[in-house]
Amino acid sequence: MYSPHSDLTVGRRIRIALSLLVFGLACNLISTLSPTLQPQGGATELPGAGKAPTSPPRDLTQLPQYWFSPMPPLPIVPGRPFVGVEDFMELFKPGAAWETVSDRIHVFQLYGEWVGNHKYDSQLKEVIQDLNRRGLAIAFGTGPLDPEPDCGDGVEGFSSINEGVGNLEVIKNAGGNVVFLPMDEPYFFAHFYDGPNACHWSAEKVAKEVDEFIKKAKTVFPDVIVGDIEPLAGPAGSKEYQEWLDIFYRVNGYHLAFLHMDIDWARPNWTDEMRTLKEYGKQIGVPVGIIYNGNHFDPTGEAFLAATGERVKKLEVDAGVQPDHIIFDSWMDKPDRALPETEPYTWTGFINRYLTDKNSLGYQRIGIGANVALGKPVTVSRQFENQAGVLAVDGDLGTIWNSGGGGGEWIKIDLGGTYDIAEIHLSVSQYPDGRTVHQLYGSGPGSNPILYTTFDGNTTDGQLLSYRPASPLMGIQSIRIVTLETPSWAAWREIEVIATEQ
Repeated sequence: MYSPHSDLTVGRRIRIALSLLVFGLACNLISTLSPTLQPQGGATELPGAGKAPTSPPRDLTQLPQYWFSPMPPLPIVPGRPFVGVEDFMELFKPGAAWETVSDRIHVFQLYGEWVGNHKYDSQLKEVIQDLNRRGLAIAFGTGPLDPEPDCGDGVEGFSSINEGVGNLEVIKNAGGNVVFLPMDEPYFFAHFYDGPNACHWSAEKVAKEVDEFIKKAKTVFPDVIVGDIEPLAGPAGSKEYQEWLDIFYRVNGYHLAFLHMDIDWARPNWTDEMRTLKEYGKQIGVPVGIIYNGNHFDPTGEAFLAATGERVKKLEVDAGVQPDHIIFDSWMDKPDRALPETEPYTWTGFINRYLTDKNSLGYQRIGIGANVALGKPVTVSRQFENQAGVLAVDGDLGTIWNSGGGGGEWIKIDLGGTYDIAEIHLSVSQYPDGRTVHQLYGSGPGSNPILYTTFDGNTTDGQLLSYRPASPLMGIQSIRIVTLETPSWAAWREIEVIATEQ
């Protein structure tokens, strides 16, 4: 049976995640938990920042706060056949081409694995010196839990207390001050996770173990601000995380400093859940943030950042939800470059566009080469639960239309006018892999559908099926795809109809 959300999307992504970004405290929380960060007549002073940087320290009371954590070059290992952004160290050179963005963000996140790999060389010192010069606060994330003899070994969140505290000391010895410390998904993986070496701890036990970690982390950086990153995935939704925040407070007598959400983008109501969590966080004084990224199967940096932009607009423009903290992070293969900020499909270029014009993000909707199927009306033979047909034309490869049925199911897109079509792309959603047969039809106003092509062969999840006619299809108003054979349920991640002009 087709899984509505396979391990290829969230499970594998969560398990191979390294350290995630975190954001600063809201003003009321800073005054309560970290008096040394209280603003006094100007920008907030960072505790232990060392020599005065060239740029003034960031105002950490400002909301929303922006965080940046490009994945540094890391060794290729099983489950991670890529190395991170190619120009990572160029970010820390004098005159590096991200001056505008570096002046606007607040925090730079360091990956734990990279810190561990560079504890004895000059690169870590070079990075820290430049971050201090720019006035950026340093964040460092780690799994806060110690495995037990019968569970936790190799599970996300169980990186061990000694490893996390040891890396904090490495940063301190290199001249850095860790202002923010996120915990890498302890509640989800200690409580909800049901895979190999699962612990199934009670929420109360997780809260106690986390408190022990926080106490030891503060022996290195007494003023460090500690919060939590958790996946909005599977059985863990907004209700469960509200309960987690309450339980943590009841057990320990203080709130987590922040809660940042790593979203399962195939979760149809994730924008509503983010709204609920942000509102609840505001009630109890816990800032709530979101990690923005694309998909692990996006073939190019352009595709990855276009998908990221669609998610920004879905939450902040369409739903009108402004998270307290914005985290730009990817532990996936894309994008390959961080610089320069003047190019649209580098990490800093994307952040620059986000900060200046969110509506410019996402996929192209007008002009030659535009996807004229985006957001258009859809009719389907059937749908599984809330995985509706509109999710196949929302510009997001992380969401899917799922019919809940096999051979014979279909989807039809009304383009809302007539277009000359240059090509059509179908992004496969399928589990398990195997032979499929799909027919592609098109029609103009009042005309009978014409069969343009049949896709017949073995397909896998995330694969792209493309039809490029020898000459443009003229005057097309609707597109219909019929699935004749499939080993799974008939479903599509995205259907793109590319016009010759608009």
